[in-house]
Amino acid sequence: MQSKKAAEPVRGPRKQSRAIKRNMETNPASLNEKVAALGLKLPDKFSSWVIQGALIALKDQENPLRLNFFSTAMRILYEHTMDRLSPRDEVTRTPWFKPEVDDGKPTRAQRIKFAIHGGLSEEFVKEQLKVGLEPLRRRMVDSISDLSKHIHSREDTIVLDQKEQAEFAAGAVSAMEDFLTAMSECREAVLRPVAEALDEAAVDALLSETIMEVEELAPHHSVDELYIDDMSVEQIGAELITYRITGSIEVTLQWGSNADVRNDNGAEAGQSFPFRCEFRLPVEDPWDLGPAQPKYFVDTSNWRNMMTPEE
Repeated sequence: MQSKKAAEPVRGPRKQSRAIKRNMETNPASLNEKVAALGLKLPDKFSSWVIQGALIALKDQENPLRLNFFSTAMRILYEHTMDRLSPRDEVTRTPWFKPEVDDGKPTRAQRIKFAIHGGLSEEFVKEQLKVGLEPLRRRMVDSISDLSKHIHSREDTIVLDQKEQAEFAAGAVSAMEDFLTAMSECREAVLRPVAEALDEAAVDALLSETIMEVEELAPHHSVDELYIDDMSVEQIGAELITYRITGSIEVTLQWGSNADVRNDNGAEAGQSFPFRCEFRLPVEDPWDLGPAQPKYFVDTSNWRNMMTPEE
């Protein structure tokens, strides 16, 4: 960045930032469209507030520092996202982590890497999941560096041109949206090869399980059918991947022995209950269901409420 004489009026920088160049080359959609796409992927309410605040700052066209305030808000969004998705102590526990700075803390690039694919090796992500990492990681690091420049601007580095401000903002929003998209795609890629096996494994395990929540309702029960509504990767951590299955089970509750039921001295009732199942697998082999030890949670509250006598 070239210095300017003190007597000169404040102008925008003579060199466009990397984010602006990238954004202009790709002929981006409007900023509002980019923000809408990003909004669908934000992880929590606070993130939505931050991006809303960033846009409010950018809309104030009378404020010459609107890009600086926008950049501050976007940097808060980035830091919040990293703290939520990539805790430093988790990053240092991954098999692939190696200190790259003197203090031993993970670098910005390493935290971005962890947020996308956790403890999975980069080779596994590239070769098995087919998710490209380096261009995205580089773009994200560059975008945050550009935001920091505008946060710490001085008189000769402030961008005043409104078109250039809008283009930079669109580039920063796109970088964050692409980052969150890659994180989602990585989880979907991990899940796809085991979806059918998870289905079969969940059915086999549940049909052979004595479910405590159901067992409390009747002396005997059997699981007749299992319906899976959704399967997802809940978390890719430093050492383990957490899978979650949700759905419903059809059970038969039985009071009395089989002979009692045949002789009308017992009773049976068919019921359906929502359930979820969670289990973890090591990142070294996330598709091997052998070590999985599913934990089941069955919601029987509706039955309990129905059977509770009214006062």
